[in-house]
Amino acid sequence: MASTTATASTARIAPSKALVRRSEGQWSIVFRRFRRHRLAMISLALLALIFVASLAAPILAPFPRDAVGLAPRFSPPLTIHEGKLHVLGTDHVGRDFFTRLLYAARITLTVSFFVATLATLIGMTLGALAGYFRGIVDGIVMRILEFMASIPEFPVLLIITSILVTDPKLLPIPRFVLDFMGTLMLLSPVGNERAQVVVLIAVLTVFGWTGAARLMRGMVMSVRERDFIEAARSLGASNAFIILRHVVPNAFPPLVVTYTLSLAGALTSETALSFLGVGITDPTPTWGNMLQFATNFMLTNSWVPLIPGIPVVLCSLAFNFVGDGLRDALDPRLKM
Repeated sequence: MASTTATASTARIAPSKALVRRSEGQWSIVFRRFRRHRLAMISLALLALIFVASLAAPILAPFPRDAVGLAPRFSPPLTIHEGKLHVLGTDHVGRDFFTRLLYAARITLTVSFFVATLATLIGMTLGALAGYFRGIVDGIVMRILEFMASIPEFPVLLIITSILVTDPKLLPIPRFVLDFMGTLMLLSPVGNERAQVVVLIAVLTVFGWTGAARLMRGMVMSVRERDFIEAARSLGASNAFIILRHVVPNAFPPLVVTYTLSLAGALTSETALSFLGVGITDPTPTWGNMLQFATNFMLTNSWVPLIPGIPVVLCSLAFNFVGDGLRDALDPRLKM
């Protein structure tokens, strides 16, 4: 009799657990699956730590950004000069490396965020319009994509960036944009610092939206013929409502993964251009131009390139690991 009672009690409890499981939302399931990806969680924590430190640069930095100290050039880490500690040493003109690294993180990560966000939004919009309306719209977008794919991207990027960054006046930029970027990245209003950053963001965005557009176009083409889209049309829903309410949400998960990977691409592109001297130039600190100056003295001070180089590698790997974690969490075929 007791065993019969226990069985009945278990039968009553089991459905309640199943109901709780079924009531779990989609994004709750994604987050639970993402948390099981240890490398992705570690990478996310590392990115959050670097991002918060970059935002708090005016508080954490022990020296002004461009202050040329009296400490010897290329002082090693943990050097104390006149009672002041240089945590990571000094650069080729005696500026504090730790201070420059914090401000450089703020500029480099902000540029990467804006480039990836703008490029994804542009690609998502054009890809959705091309895949949904087909016909002339699809033909125009595809011809633009084919043209962008036919040109050697990096050499053209070098030429355009070198021209526009050298003379930012060639690209008219609204004053409020310069002021907003200057406030966000703590850029000096004197000189071309703000214009250089905005020009670099614009150029990288122009060359960075094609991948998101191709992905969005393919996803929309696979969704637009489904029954729920036809049902929405038959009920009189407008094209804008169908695209925003039904098409884009169904194509959104792959775009999230693409966005995280494009952050890594934007980071390496900005670093490469600044390293080659055609991106953001000194005295505005970025990890790229810090690496450029470091390599000039690496034969006599081999530890110097590691200071800007390690954050670049760590952030690039972290963005990729977060993308892998999101891909696994959003894939319904995987059981995690």
